[in-house]
Amino acid sequence: ACANRGRHHDAVQAYSEAISLAPEMTPYVHERAKSLQLIGRCQEAIVDFTRVLKMHNKNAHAYFRRAFAYKALGLFEQSAQDFETAKAIAPDNPLLVVNYFQLHSTHVIELCKAGQEVY
Repeated sequence: ACANRGRHHDAVQAYSEAISLAPEMTPYVHERAKSLQLIGRCQEAIVDFTRVLKMHNKNAHAYFRRAFAYKALGLFEQSAQDFETAKAIAPDNPLLVVNYFQLHSTHVIELCKAGQEVY
């Protein structure tokens, strides 16, 4: 609920508590990663997105969002690799196609609201 209201600092805390109780619950880790990213804690977000991908290696949304976190840190090769991986996993999803020339000013693209990820 916090994340969907834009209260991402509170959401990080809530997701962290949930993860401590159920560390195998991918949705909690994924949603915390998204909130971390939105408050500028991109290195931590990358750790969480990577954890999601270790549990679900075909999660195109996690690759896509991790690509933006890499981009924010200036890690453009890793970013491009994740964008391309996301597109390869879900080639029919037009939201995963990015224009690299227009991407420089885009912080992140939200693919779905918190709690609506599919695993």
